[in-house]
Amino acid sequence: MVMGTTRVQKQERTEMASPNLLSRFRWQKHWGPFFLIPVASVLLALQPQSGSAQDASGQGSLDTQTNVEQAVSVKAYGAVGDGVTNDTAAFIKALAACAVKGGTCLVPEGTYLISASGISTRPHKPSVLSGVHLKGAGRASILKVAGMPTDHLLPCEGDNWSVENLTFDMGDYTPTIGSAAISCRGNNWRVANCAVVRSERWGIIAFGGNNWSIEGNYIKRTIPGARPPTGAILVTRSAGVWSSHGRVVGNVCEGVGITFAGNDGFIARNHVSRSGYGSGIFVQGLPSTRSATITGNVCSGGSSGYDDSQKGRWWSVNGFEVWAPDSVISNNIAHDNDGGGFAVGGQNSIVIGNKAYYNGRGHHGYAGFNARINPTRGTSASHSIFIGNSSYDQDYGYKEQGSGLSDIKQVGNDYSRNRKGPAKSFSAGGQMPISPEMKTKLKALANDADIPDNARHVVREYLGR
Repeated sequence: MVMGTTRVQKQERTEMASPNLLSRFRWQKHWGPFFLIPVASVLLALQPQSGSAQDASGQGSLDTQTNVEQAVSVKAYGAVGDGVTNDTAAFIKALAACAVKGGTCLVPEGTYLISASGISTRPHKPSVLSGVHLKGAGRASILKVAGMPTDHLLPCEGDNWSVENLTFDMGDYTPTIGSAAISCRGNNWRVANCAVVRSERWGIIAFGGNNWSIEGNYIKRTIPGARPPTGAILVTRSAGVWSSHGRVVGNVCEGVGITFAGNDGFIARNHVSRSGYGSGIFVQGLPSTRSATITGNVCSGGSSGYDDSQKGRWWSVNGFEVWAPDSVISNNIAHDNDGGGFAVGGQNSIVIGNKAYYNGRGHHGYAGFNARINPTRGTSASHSIFIGNSSYDQDYGYKEQGSGLSDIKQVGNDYSRNRKGPAKSFSAGGQMPISPEMKTKLKALANDADIPDNARHVVREYLGR
């Protein structure tokens, strides 16, 4: 068994840094610099968007894109920003003023010390409300937690609000509660171009809501390890209501991964490295989640740990794990993870044009692509299609885990360059015709420029039979 770096592996790492791949991360001007540069340079890229000029006094002109009636500075309400003075009260007052008729709250450059209880007048009371837009000046507008967090640092709730161009310094604290730098509730909101550094629980949490976006953010966990459960971005429910049409796009996550639950979600162009818990990108299944689109993401370097809930049982981190039925998993890359590359457990899913290589580091039996079943939840990868994928330098290219899988189609995949063999078991069947809905999706993918040429060619041939 060869565990060293192969010529093909080196070639793939070169491909990952090619302009063609990186261009997918640059379709919005603030995202590109995050992809391959150090933390200091990443924060340097967090500059305010056009239309939000700021003068030396900290007062700023109105961003015409927000359609709000006023713009105020936190310094006008007493914030100092010297990293020593507690500025929590000033933020609460400034945000409350903006909430009256809607407005933009500007945060000039500086380090603003925030209480461990967060920017809140009482536990869980939101500070960013409907129509409020909190906007920093970029990398040097820093909100720094003053001690062990007892609540979310910045709770946000309502409709049509935004948080942009801020840095959150979470101090490497590891609270027992599942607090976050930014917590989000409501509809039609946006968290963009922010950095969460030294984050030891959650970077951003979205509690339900519709038509929202978490985009272009940088989140880093400094201390390695999987305990306690942690992540960069968590999308979950609020009062039993799940998310719908949420977007997690163009984020860079170091040391922590993304967990998503909700219908019709769009998870695209994120880069997750060294996740120490769960999977790089984990998408839940029924009843919370269906019809997810996972495209253009890279998950690498997921590292193993011990799962306390399993009493010391060893587990390994996959690149991707998707249980949502009717999902499209396209043009993603999983490499150098301790677990498998892709684990798929949602029925009627399309897995197309993805790459998996050198996963299962130091462990045996792992594959680039894994079809799964969970009988207790009644979900599996049955009736899915794997088409035009590439998997090499693992034990197996493809593997099925659990009995009861059926009618999984394999079309034009390259599983041939693996240590033990191309595949470990195939499900019975795979000859049933695809549904009209899946055929419609495949026709669209055959003309999607982001799908690799060889995969699109395979789709066209398959549809032409």
